[in-house]
Amino acid sequence: MMARAPLLISILNWNGLADTLACLATLEAQRIDDADDLPWQVLVIDNGSREDPRAELAARFPAVEVLRLQRNAGFAAGQNHGLRLALARGHEAVLMLNNDCEIDGAAIAAMLCQMRTEPQLAALSPLIYCLDAREKPQMVAAWLDWDRHCSVRPSLPTAPRPPGLPVMVPGTALMLRCEALAGIGLLDERYFAYYEDNELSARIAAHGMAAAYCQEARAWHASRPVRQYSELALYLSARNAWLFWREHTPPARRRGLLRHLLAQSLGELATLRAAGEEAKCRAVVAGFWDAQWRRFGPPPARLRSPWWLRQLMCRAPFLLSQLLLDPRAVLRARLARWRRAA
Repeated sequence: MMARAPLLISILNWNGLADTLACLATLEAQRIDDADDLPWQVLVIDNGSREDPRAELAARFPAVEVLRLQRNAGFAAGQNHGLRLALARGHEAVLMLNNDCEIDGAAIAAMLCQMRTEPQLAALSPLIYCLDAREKPQMVAAWLDWDRHCSVRPSLPTAPRPPGLPVMVPGTALMLRCEALAGIGLLDERYFAYYEDNELSARIAAHGMAAAYCQEARAWHASRPVRQYSELALYLSARNAWLFWREHTPPARRRGLLRHLLAQSLGELATLRAAGEEAKCRAVVAGFWDAQWRRFGPPPARLRSPWWLRQLMCRAPFLLSQLLLDPRAVLRARLARWRRAA
């Protein structure tokens, strides 16, 4: 079946109907009148929400197609339903859009125009700013640093990217060329949620294609500090970081990999421990533990790790992380402190 519009907008809903309705209202506001045809079709994929949203979505937005999944398949598998439909229906591109994100028609048009004029592009992101502080950058540039084993996210869109490092684009409001997707493949469902966009970015670069940020397009996304993440989100993020960097770091750039990843996990534990979030600390340790045993895909019903590992990782995690990153600097600082105390 041929697509009636060049673009499919795929929105994932999971127990967040209010956000989804607000997102749809922003898209619908681009319509000039009832007869105006927009250059996109909208698909809402309900990821097994507790309450079935189909009746309310049909009443409020009858032109929106809704696909109801029976269980929470995760971000990657959930959005893959939309990507497969875009490929099967012959859409030119698909825009994966978070339901807690705002983007207007001018931004979407600018992205589609850039996608058409730059055939090497497989993925394109708008400049993403914070929804509650609209001039505060959230993700306006990023790349994968193979030597430090982290995603670098500068606060300026014009920040120079070191040569040889691939662009990293987030899945927040990500436009993907369907022709490229057919060769690159869909999202890796082992990630369930978090880091699947890192993985896709690395795979795009490995296929000799490009990812970029559209300087003429803005989107606004809800944001929160790490300590406000759910236990499940922290577990998945901690677990999937190990999966991504272990599998995708080039062989020549793997020096210090395990040390850097462990330091990152400990740094996150230090932040959560300082906020008194003991249950969330346990979730991070569980993510680390399952990553070592290569347990990926949907998360377990209960997040578990050995008692001894929790004690080891949660005892002075900030100091341990600093020792891993720069032991000589830590020892010099401690020695200087002891000398002053004497």
